[in-house]
Amino acid sequence: MTATITIDSSGRLVLPKAMRDALHLRPGSKLRAEIIGDKISLGSESSGLIVEKRGNRRVIVGPPGFDAVKAIAESRKEHEDRILAFRNRK
Repeated sequence: MTATITIDSSGRLVLPKAMRDALHLRPGSKLRAEIIGDKISLGSESSGLIVEKRGNRRVIVGPPGFDAVKAIAESRKEHEDRILAFRNRK
């Protein structure tokens, strides 16, 4: 997937939604930028977690000591906070 992206006057750029969705990026996601020759390479800063599909389920696989239950709870809390913030803006 490729796209032409315009940088605004403040130096910001916006990744197209299709790219963000493909990489599961959301607000607060971190990217690593690297200059390679005359190009900029962007990559997601991985936490080392992998989501594998096993049968009809998706399973989180992480490094030793990874607590999937805690990670899911934190993710749900972040999601709830975003929903509450959105509702409070009205």
